[in-house]
Amino acid sequence: MSAPVVVAYDQTPHSKRALTEAVREAVSRGTGLRIVHAYTFKERLPMGPFATVLPDGNVEQTNRLDAEEILAETAARIRAENPGLDVETRAVPGDAPAAIVSTAADAQLLVVGSRGRGGFAGLLLGSTSQRVLADSPCPVVVVHDTPAEAKGRILVGIDIDDPCDAALEFAFDTASRRGTGVIAAYVWTEPWTMAYAARHGDADGIAYEQARADRLKELLDPWCGKYPDVEVVPRLYAGVASGTAGTCLVEASKEVDLLIVGAHAEAGRRHANRLGPVSHAALHHAPCAVAVVPYPDAS
Repeated sequence: MSAPVVVAYDQTPHSKRALTEAVREAVSRGTGLRIVHAYTFKERLPMGPFATVLPDGNVEQTNRLDAEEILAETAARIRAENPGLDVETRAVPGDAPAAIVSTAADAQLLVVGSRGRGGFAGLLLGSTSQRVLADSPCPVVVVHDTPAEAKGRILVGIDIDDPCDAALEFAFDTASRRGTGVIAAYVWTEPWTMAYAARHGDADGIAYEQARADRLKELLDPWCGKYPDVEVVPRLYAGVASGTAGTCLVEASKEVDLLIVGAHAEAGRRHANRLGPVSHAALHHAPCAVAVVPYPDAS
């Protein structure tokens, strides 16, 4: 199976949502689906009158067989619902984040569910998803337990001084396949005096803001030409007036189905993504699904 969509699945509600999203992506991309289940070596200790003692003490084998049974049943259902979709399964031992990432070396997309909250109201990203995001070699989509009503739009955050072409391509390609539009947002966080001047008719302030808008259009034009079927709405936010870049994107994400952000690699670490404040804000607070797309390897 070449360049599949990989999904982490363990029968939890958030992983079921991830599976639904992964199937949709695999079908629309015309590629295969790889369903991954990570299992541990932890022994299930007997507790109470109805406790079960593991046969022969073979913890690893029992857990592996359980994982394989879950995967076989799930794959059979997905194949029946999606004739022609190539589905493979992998039961992988060990720590869940590392096990999931190890199966995505040849993937074009990795989909995970977010358990989230964990005692901290408003924080939507679980620890497993966060570690997967940090180490994934490919774009990762994080979905929440309950799907929101479809909005028919995608939002991509753009740094016009350091644009991520991979994130832009991901946004336009996804929008084209889904038949939706793209909101392309840039948050400029220049000194408050410049934003104030632009808002109050000062010529220098207006010229500065126009230069930002022109640069955004310049970045979008090639993608508009490549994907003429995608309707694009450029948006410019003055960070000092609207909040930080992360805050602005989270607020804007309330009207979209998917928020896309880029992530730089950590210095000296191949396939290690540095999740900055914008990514963290999006992943922890955006109500919609979030895609984190690595910047192209500069090496």
